[in-house]
Order: sequence, then C-alpha cells, then structure tokens
Amino acid sequence: MAIIDVLFFLYLLIAAFTDLKFGKVYNFLTIPAIILGIGLNFFYSGPAGLKVSVIGFLVGFFILFIFFMGGGVGPGDVKFLAGAGALMGWQLALLGTLYGAIIAGMYSLIYIIWKKKFKDTCLRIGIFFRTVFYFREFPTTDMIGKGTSVPYVFFLSLGLALRWLEVGTFLRY
Repeated sequence: MAIIDVLFFLYLLIAAFTDLKFGKVYNFLTIPAIILGIGLNFFYSGPAGLKVSVIGFLVGFFILFIFFMGGGVGPGDVKFLAGAGALMGWQLALLGTLYGAIIAGMYSLIYIIWKKKFKDTCLRIGIFFRTVFYFREFPTTDMIGKGTSVPYVFFLSLGLALRWLEVGTFLRY
C-alpha cells in the first residue's frame, strides 16, 4: 500500500502548491486521483478496498459540496477532498478535513486581527446569521460583501497530512 501513500502525499503537495500559486486545484490532478484511489484500493484489497474508497469519495465529496452550494468553497475544493477520500478512505478524509478547518480558522482569525478587520468581519457574520435565521434565506455577496479568499486546499492538505501522520495507514481498512 506504500504506492497509495506516496500518491497521496504527491497529491497533497501538488494541490497545495497550485492552490497557493494559482488559486485553483485542477481537474488533471483531482480526476486521476479519484480514479487511481478507487482502482488501486480495489486492486490491493479487493471488495473491502473498493468499499472504503467509494465511501471515502462520497464522504469527501459531500462534506464540501454543502459549502460549495452556499458559495463558501469552489468546485476544485470539492473534487480535491473527494480525491483524498478515494485514495485514503472516509475516516482520514473526515478527520483530516476537521484538522484543516481548524488550521484555516486559526489562520483566518490571526489574519483578521493582524489586518485590523475584526469589527468588519463581525458585522458581516452578524448580517449572515440575521439573513439566514430571521429572513430564512441564504445571503448573497451583495448582502454581506466579498471577504478575503483563503487557499482552503492548502489548509485541507495540512490537515489531511497531520491526520495521516497521526494514525498511519492502519485505519484505512
């Protein structure tokens, strides 16, 4: 299974680089990762590997698809996490995403404080929640303004790598 681990780390490195450099995660990276993840897991572990890989793909996809529908992440982010799930399984995708979200949140908070945008950010968050809970509609960027984008795949890559280092590969099957 070392080949899957090597592919996984190459996947994380290339995706993090393209997200930082170009603000995108390309299909030429994500689609092969999904196909190779499902195929290699099936090849090495049979039906059990196929099951873990397909569930990992679905979990990775749907975690971020919800945020994609709300405009919070792009389609490349969704496909990236689906690829990570296909390669390494749903447990790593789920907890790695949590780790990445925590890292991104800490970065964002430090950035907001550093750039002295705390008051503006709190106002935008208040407008968001008022719109959702009082008016029962999803706010548009016209209502809350466009914030600073965060290279989210970079932070997801960090979270996924940390989770992999924490547990190794024994939780995959």
